[in-house]
Amino acid sequence: MPKIKLKFNWKLFNPNFHHLEKELTNIYRRFIWYYGGSSSAKTYSVAQAITIIGCLLENSDTLVFRKVSATIDETIYKDFKNIIFDLKLDRFFNCQAKKIKCINGSQIVFKGLDDPEKIKGISSFKRVVLEEVSEFDYADFKQIRKRLRGMEGQQIICMFNPINKEHWIKKKVFDLEEQNQLSKSLVDHNGVLNLNIDEKYTHVSEKWEGGKINVNGKEYPPNFVVVKSTYLNNFWVVGSPCKSFGFVDIQTIADFDHDKKTDYNFYSIYALGNWGKLNKGGEFYKKFKPEKHVVDRIPYDPNKPLHISFDENLHPYLSLSIYQAAGLRSWKVDEICLEHPNNSLAHVLKEFKRKYPSNREKVFLYGDRTSLKGDSKLKQGENFFTLIEDSLKSDDYKITRRLPTKNPSVSSRGNFINEIFEENIFGIEYLISDNCTKTIEDYESVKEAPDGTKLKQRTKDPVTKITYEKYGHLTDTDDYFICEYYKLEYNKYLGKRKKGMVSKPINSQ
Repeated sequence: MPKIKLKFNWKLFNPNFHHLEKELTNIYRRFIWYYGGSSSAKTYSVAQAITIIGCLLENSDTLVFRKVSATIDETIYKDFKNIIFDLKLDRFFNCQAKKIKCINGSQIVFKGLDDPEKIKGISSFKRVVLEEVSEFDYADFKQIRKRLRGMEGQQIICMFNPINKEHWIKKKVFDLEEQNQLSKSLVDHNGVLNLNIDEKYTHVSEKWEGGKINVNGKEYPPNFVVVKSTYLNNFWVVGSPCKSFGFVDIQTIADFDHDKKTDYNFYSIYALGNWGKLNKGGEFYKKFKPEKHVVDRIPYDPNKPLHISFDENLHPYLSLSIYQAAGLRSWKVDEICLEHPNNSLAHVLKEFKRKYPSNREKVFLYGDRTSLKGDSKLKQGENFFTLIEDSLKSDDYKITRRLPTKNPSVSSRGNFINEIFEENIFGIEYLISDNCTKTIEDYESVKEAPDGTKLKQRTKDPVTKITYEKYGHLTDTDDYFICEYYKLEYNKYLGKRKKGMVSKPINSQ
């Protein structure tokens, strides 16, 4: 067959395709995980890459699995057929029943896993694509990975929406591997591809499955790459950054905005691609509703003071929350949660200074009063708060400490904050910026103990092997800030509770 030279305009593709283009040619990548929100072009980009790179360029075979065979024709198979015609490649392909053949001899075969026997005989394929892998059993995945062998550069490509943080994908795959963040910048072959939106809304990381790979003294590159994307980097939903191609789908964007206001958990999973929380009940902050209390990113106003609140625990991260306020209104603008090995006060303060340079306005400091205690590792007179103050003052921040004379009880402060969420007690309004994703997760996840306090559930980090309290740290920083900033209202609330009186709005001072 004579060689045919094909040239594709890079404007035909989304960022996901360009990441795949890079990873499919990396012979050390065994596992490629594509996950995130819906309408983020995951499946479409994988189909483009397999068709162009796998079939046309490599002349390699691909096996595509779905859990149920009956769903194939109107889903993944249809996507591949549409791409072939969209890219005007139909003269190179013959679409048959659950099989697409290329004129160079390569093929794409589609199967369902209704019958586990279909997993056998997959070793002749260069790649196996698992579409909607969240519908697969863990046993299915284990069998596929064991039976794909005998050829250099064989890959397993998995796509899914992270519907449940208790799913085996997270528990048995993602949580068990060491992860390194990768650069997300992309360029085309001429070095001119400008994908600034990709930098903001695509997250790429690599992992060593089961630890670093070392054979006969040689250390190999990571075999595991994860790409998370959302509709915000699909140029056929939000348009391209340069506005010269793509399409702005107003109705799809409006639909996601509607989900955000009416069902934030659904929005978090299917728009933002975050791990879902399907098992609700027993929450400590039972009146917290993301659709009501979480708002579009609130910009930092350099002409207003900053309020910062710390939680001293180091694991899973050292927590710093940043707020601004005006009278009875307050809002959380940011969170800084640095994980191991950067979960130190020095690293957190460095990041704070980078994001919020010193200005003429004051910075008010909040936190757990018990952090005033001495520490044998520190000099006489030093504690957690003096370290913060000395660091910030050295860079000309005007720092003022605001700590309670004693910490408010956990159950009382929880009741107070729940009433703020439910009915804006005393006219108080507290909102959270949607970039504070770990804070939102904390509010949704921390449970109530039988005695009315926070249930301190503990877990072990698979990498550091350190046991820590999984949730409650960021909401603790909010508790410290809210109870101290609204100190008059909080004391009034406690007094009214003792008297059994109905609360009425008062002015904050």
